[in-house]
Amino acid sequence: MIDLKGKTEEELSNFFVSIGEKPFRGKQMYQWIYYKKESTFSKMTDISKSLRDYLKEITFISNIKLLKRYISENKNTEKYLFELSDGNLIETALMRYGETPESARSTLCISTQVGCALKCSFCASGLKGLVRNLTHTEIIDQIIQVQKILIGERIANIVIMGIGEPLANYENLIKAVNMIKNSHGIGIGKRNIVISTAGLVPMIKKLACENTGCKLAISLHGYNNQIRSKLMPLNDRYPIEELLDACRYYQKITGDRITFEYILIKGLNDDLSGARKLTRMLKGLKCIVNLIPLNPVKHFPYEPSNILTCQCFVMEIEKYGINATLRTERGRSINAACGQLRARWDAKQET
Repeated sequence: MIDLKGKTEEELSNFFVSIGEKPFRGKQMYQWIYYKKESTFSKMTDISKSLRDYLKEITFISNIKLLKRYISENKNTEKYLFELSDGNLIETALMRYGETPESARSTLCISTQVGCALKCSFCASGLKGLVRNLTHTEIIDQIIQVQKILIGERIANIVIMGIGEPLANYENLIKAVNMIKNSHGIGIGKRNIVISTAGLVPMIKKLACENTGCKLAISLHGYNNQIRSKLMPLNDRYPIEELLDACRYYQKITGDRITFEYILIKGLNDDLSGARKLTRMLKGLKCIVNLIPLNPVKHFPYEPSNILTCQCFVMEIEKYGINATLRTERGRSINAACGQLRARWDAKQET
């Protein structure tokens, strides 16, 4: 049996030609799967019944399975736990930004791996290490399944910074991104897609030449190598100096502004002298610093900085000419930080 989900528009056209049909059937099927989010052949009414019956015999359209949906009390954050065909679990998070539900724009944070090999010391994603990469189909299907849940609400933005390191699953990432952008299907524009990385220097340089048009976010989290290595062991392989050189190369090739994600942790990386060091590090880069109060994970000893410390850190950065934002805390009540929901579910199954 052939899985039609995950095939590009061209691949679907070639498939239909191979079974004696016209190429336009590929575009029809592409729209049914990715635009209309349909996986039941009987509902594809512009395709003849005889062809639908034949497709049921030789093909299928896969779906990842929703195990649990969590909604925060103020309804600005949702978290989804999905089961894959092999029984592995992944998480996807939805965040709504806007003053009212009617004006809110929805951003979906999607995963690229089952688990993570990087073992950042504040993140639950890597508690059990890396299990495997997601296929490009599994990456895309998170968007399809959540969009089917959100009746009357359209996902406006995609951030690829859920479980796993996106650039460590490079080929599947790029194929998924190209399909997400296709206007005949999911149709989310390139400037509404953010690719995040913990700092895989060679892959940042490779991405620079890929011409995806998407935005880049770098998980920084420390203003020197000592702090960053404590939080992110990857820094021992690619220290800050090499990472920033890769960012300069990326910016030279693409001309795009880079977002630096910076989690604020009480007593570790939130002092004002650190803020000044951070601005000196980033001098000359066209960038914005996105400051995020830590979402605590029970497995780790860190606490979030208090709101006053966060605000002072923002002001100190901006005083030296670097644009900065302070992200509103979201999703703590539903374990919305990466990997928390999966870890909690696994723990329940083991008891």
